[in-house]
Amino acid sequence: MDRTDKLINNREPRRMLLMFAVVLLLGAGAWYLLSGFIADAAMEERIRGALSFYSGQRFTDVPDDEHVEKGEELAESYGISADMNPRLMGGYGELRKKVFLYGFGAVAALDLIWLIFGLSQLFRVYSGIEKVRGQCMKLSDDLTQKLPLIGDDMSCVGRLAESVAVTGKRLGVINSELAEAKGRLTDFLADLSHQLKTSLAVIRLNSDILADVDSLAPERRRQLSDELTSNIDGMEELVLAALKLAKLNAGAVEYEMREQSLAGTCNEAITRISPLLREHSVTAELKCGDITFNHDRAWLCEAVENIIKNAVDHSECTQIQVEAEALPSAVKLSVSDNGRGIPQEEIPKLFERFGRASKGRNMTSVGIGLSIARKIAAAHSGDIAVYSEEGKGTKFVMTFLL
Repeated sequence: MDRTDKLINNREPRRMLLMFAVVLLLGAGAWYLLSGFIADAAMEERIRGALSFYSGQRFTDVPDDEHVEKGEELAESYGISADMNPRLMGGYGELRKKVFLYGFGAVAALDLIWLIFGLSQLFRVYSGIEKVRGQCMKLSDDLTQKLPLIGDDMSCVGRLAESVAVTGKRLGVINSELAEAKGRLTDFLADLSHQLKTSLAVIRLNSDILADVDSLAPERRRQLSDELTSNIDGMEELVLAALKLAKLNAGAVEYEMREQSLAGTCNEAITRISPLLREHSVTAELKCGDITFNHDRAWLCEAVENIIKNAVDHSECTQIQVEAEALPSAVKLSVSDNGRGIPQEEIPKLFERFGRASKGRNMTSVGIGLSIARKIAAAHSGDIAVYSEEGKGTKFVMTFLL
């Protein structure tokens, strides 16, 4: 943007020009009145000087009242006195004109200097703002580029440029987080799609086979029907778990935190999963004592239930213990089993979505439960640690900070 555009497209320069014209008009009026007072005073002194000189005082001396009075007495016959109207003197108009022109010229010159300086500073600010605008346009194309500082550190333009740079950095971080979230969502949908396709393929195959009812033996029909039911149940569990995880990841869960019994929460989790425990001949023992802390019973129950289910599905255990311990600044809740344990190299993969160990995994498991448990623990200011030894069992320890 050149100076003409800055002058035309902005109000401030036009206002400065208007102010310049107003100051000139006011200055002209003021100096017109002031020039009259100055000319009157000058002519009055000129009359006093002439009268004192006429009475015998030297021309170079300052007129005094005594000589002025003598001069008035001598010039009385001519109608001349110190009180006469100074505007009757010759040269009064020329003197007033010169005083006006010199005074108004000085005011106009100062006003013009102010206008030039003010416009130059204003255009300098506009140039800085245009540079900041250019930076904003660059940021809109590429949030990763670094922006140089414009103007002085403490100037408005400098602070504006600094704010744009900070905003650009924050937008870059947000953009990076969004890209990561998009990648995680893509992976999640791909994994979920793969899991659903597997079950759907089995359902479709069994449905096609069951369509030919006449050629199937009763036992084969029951087997196919059981497989259909199992896969439908698995799909239902997978979808519900995926929705829970998506809700947790989106931060859309409203936790109802209350000070309540941890034993009651764990007992509810064991009660809810007791049919699975009976099916696999697994006993569960609860040792919580009288411990209370601030938590959401429904969601923490979900976390404990997921950990217990993981042990039943994958550890080939016969016994599970749920224990709690109150510390000065934390509460520890552990779920341990006497199963076959987990290889150390598999432990980092446990909390991955749809994670599969290299061997021995129950393929009917949806693979999301532990991810959900960790999210719930984090929402309660806690985390989950895993301790396992092959052949001796596994312990999941949730630590909640108070």
